[in-house]
Amino acid sequence: MNGTTAYAATTGPAVDTSTSYTVSAWVKLNSLTANSTFVSQSDNPTTNQANGLQLYYSATAQTWAFARCNTDAGCTTFTAAYGGTATTGAWTHLVGVYDATAETLTLYINGQLAATTPYTGTNWNATGPLQIGRRLYTGAYGEYANAKISDIRLYNTALPPADAAAPGDNTTITALQ
Repeated sequence: MNGTTAYAATTGPAVDTSTSYTVSAWVKLNSLTANSTFVSQSDNPTTNQANGLQLYYSATAQTWAFARCNTDAGCTTFTAAYGGTATTGAWTHLVGVYDATAETLTLYINGQLAATTPYTGTNWNATGPLQIGRRLYTGAYGEYANAKISDIRLYNTALPPADAAAPGDNTTITALQ
């Protein structure tokens, strides 16, 4: 991904963001100067345009992040789990877990728990396509990733800690609901 135009997208949503889900990806960041979104899923691109999930690098916080907008009516507020010190040139395994029952966002970095944050919004489903390398915000795509992205995985459940912290090569799922 070149940080300005490169991306990939599915034709529809990958997970129901009103229920529990897990997203993971291996990323190799090229620059720390701007936000880089690795994986996101927004609401319909022509209506509400809020992100139901976003796995990214935050240049403002200078750290890795996993976030979701608090409502599907735009994204004036969001909840995020931040953690770790982002570096360029090194492959990093990121896992974001949204647990709808516990109402938490959890971020794992290279198999280590980095942060758990209470989700303060309402449960809603982002029905737009999955985006790789960018996100949708106020009607425009942006935060194009300046990174290499590999082995993206999505699960329609909140993986338990042992599985979410797995090294990422072949995650062993011990509990599906």
